[in-house]
Amino acid sequence: MKKHWFKTVLFVTAAAMWTACENDDPTQQMEQPTEVKSVGAYFVNNGNWNQNNGSIQYYDYETGNVSGDLYQEANGKGIGDAQDLCIYGSKLYVACSTSSKIEVLDRQGKIIKTLPQVNAAGQPTQPRYLEATGGKVYFTAYDGTVSRLDTLSLEVEASIEVGPYPEALSCANGKLYVNISNYGTGNQVAVVNLSTFTKEKDLEVLLNPYNQSLEADGKVYFVSCGTYDNPAIPAEERILQTLQCIDPATDEVKSLCQASTIAYYNQKMYCIYADYYTPDKNDIFVYDLKTGTTQSIISPSNIPNPTQIDVDPTNGDIYISSPDYTGAPSTVYVFNNDGTPKTTLEAGISVAGVRFLQQ
Repeated sequence: MKKHWFKTVLFVTAAAMWTACENDDPTQQMEQPTEVKSVGAYFVNNGNWNQNNGSIQYYDYETGNVSGDLYQEANGKGIGDAQDLCIYGSKLYVACSTSSKIEVLDRQGKIIKTLPQVNAAGQPTQPRYLEATGGKVYFTAYDGTVSRLDTLSLEVEASIEVGPYPEALSCANGKLYVNISNYGTGNQVAVVNLSTFTKEKDLEVLLNPYNQSLEADGKVYFVSCGTYDNPAIPAEERILQTLQCIDPATDEVKSLCQASTIAYYNQKMYCIYADYYTPDKNDIFVYDLKTGTTQSIISPSNIPNPTQIDVDPTNGDIYISSPDYTGAPSTVYVFNNDGTPKTTLEAGISVAGVRFLQQ
């Protein structure tokens, strides 16, 4: 689909796109702990295309150990590919694109339910990215739909058309905001009303909104990948990879800065900018949402292939995924919030991102 310096593959995670834990049943009120902290993190490993070697691993903060493939160990078989993972309540939800299924797992990776995703004609729909809220898990699929999965019945309740090749999505102000990539040629974000589960409208954005979308402080932040993968276009005419913001109160769209992948922590956006055709601008930096200023924190030259950035929401540690793409294990680099190195961890094939487990 696209190739660039850090090579965000066709089936990446999401980045961006981590969802906070909530109770499976929103009608049940549970006493919340006075202090929420992360106790570990799941690594989402895409695997190689059609080779059934995607995997999910768990990094235990207390022991410092990274597990083997949880799915393989718990179920005695491979998951296929692991496109995106969402932690919600006591369960893990995994979208598998080329395998065309949603896996519902317990936190140890054991299958609770497998939901094959095919259309009326029996053709695979290829689910992509996940977002959870209000006792539902929403997911996009390459047949142009967003579907709603109930977390109690574990059934897909409904699906609606949103646009060609939808990718990452976020929830804010009672609405879903869905990136409509159209396989690299789209320039819209679809707006879905959650209460009626209907599409309201499209918002015009920069070219190719793709795999990065998140909600922070009531607003939606996402990245359009632009024309970075077309060397025939002169540099001065290319649409660069850009971080944009949507205000759900008005649906106004603003461009903030050049960025390829994003994560949020403490009113700041943590960004990787990695454009193969403008390598002098490659950077790993913080964009202050209050002041609009940027500060470089990590040199990309110290990381072979910085693909995805994630930040632990409880302590600010920075995780940068570096897949190998040759079939070798990937690397996850962990930094303190000021950018100083903390540890380096081995992940599975084509690591795509990190999802944090809180308690």
